[in-house]
Amino acid sequence: MKKKKLKIKYVKVFSASLVLILGVLFIIKPKWTKESIDRIEYSNEAITIMKEKNILDEITKKKYSKTVEKMLESGKYEEKYFDDYTKINCPEKENFEDSINTFLNKNYTPEEINNIFEYLNDTNQKKLKEMEHVDLKDYVKISNLEVDKIERYETYRIEKNTNIQDAVTKVNIGLDLEFYSEIETIQDPDSYTVLLNKYRGLPENYVPLDLTPLSINKNYKLRSKAAEAYEQLQSAALLDNVKFFPFSAYRTKDYQTGLYTKYVGRDGKNAADTYSARPRHSEHELGLAVDIRSDGLNDNLTEEHYKWMLDNSYKYGFIVRYAKGTTPITGYIEEPWHLRYLGVDVATDVHNKGITFDEYYDLYLKNEK
Repeated sequence: MKKKKLKIKYVKVFSASLVLILGVLFIIKPKWTKESIDRIEYSNEAITIMKEKNILDEITKKKYSKTVEKMLESGKYEEKYFDDYTKINCPEKENFEDSINTFLNKNYTPEEINNIFEYLNDTNQKKLKEMEHVDLKDYVKISNLEVDKIERYETYRIEKNTNIQDAVTKVNIGLDLEFYSEIETIQDPDSYTVLLNKYRGLPENYVPLDLTPLSINKNYKLRSKAAEAYEQLQSAALLDNVKFFPFSAYRTKDYQTGLYTKYVGRDGKNAADTYSARPRHSEHELGLAVDIRSDGLNDNLTEEHYKWMLDNSYKYGFIVRYAKGTTPITGYIEEPWHLRYLGVDVATDVHNKGITFDEYYDLYLKNEK
């Protein structure tokens, strides 16, 4: 009986010791060796910072994250955002670490941040960092988005009962505002694809430098490339028995001022604004626009010639700028006679897409510029 009690005592002691040993193993953190550290995917710089912050075990237990590594290396790592960092794709851009923390501080989710870096340009990202949190769900993949206009997009979309893409493009053009109410001075007046309309005007003293007289009538001038293209257009038209002549080309600021003033005096400002551009807003002042008339007419094209221009002018770099049906966007009555030079590539693309140059510029050229 005594031996049996002794045996039981030894078993209890052994069991207690085993429990104690196992407990110590669980409590004591493993000692990292050079060999074990070498197996970690993180950079040496990141590992050093992990050790200093005593977070090596915590981080290396989870799947490697390039974003976590970069945040550590930059010194921008914030422990409270560790789980968020692991869900954010590392952007292929410099100095993104501050941006990530800024967006997290504004309560953007990792998914939203991934979309911001993937779809929004630098300008939009900069604007977002200066704004309160914005719900981007319906807008982030819109290529011509301007994030500071989202409230205007929503108002226009509801008022016009239209889709998001249409609302974005129309608001970017300015169509939710009164004509000439907010005017941007263009920064690239020498560009062959510059947009000039009732919301964008020329610098006050701009004059194109390469004006060239047209051979058919030296009183009319266009910029050199546009003049050359016009000669080609006219020659091609003659082969199809389409005969037309210019009746207005480059205009100085003073000439446009006098013309507009005359129309206002005759018909009033509201009416004049529907068919005449205010000074610094006329494409004629660019030296890239020419008005043409069919043989036998004073200031217009026949229906046949108008159709020919729609079907052929783009091949030589021109578009019919104020075509029939475009008044709600351009703000001008139809002008079948008004040709605008853009260059063959852009004119062809505008023609193929079947949209106004105002829309095309916002969708495809604005961000490039």
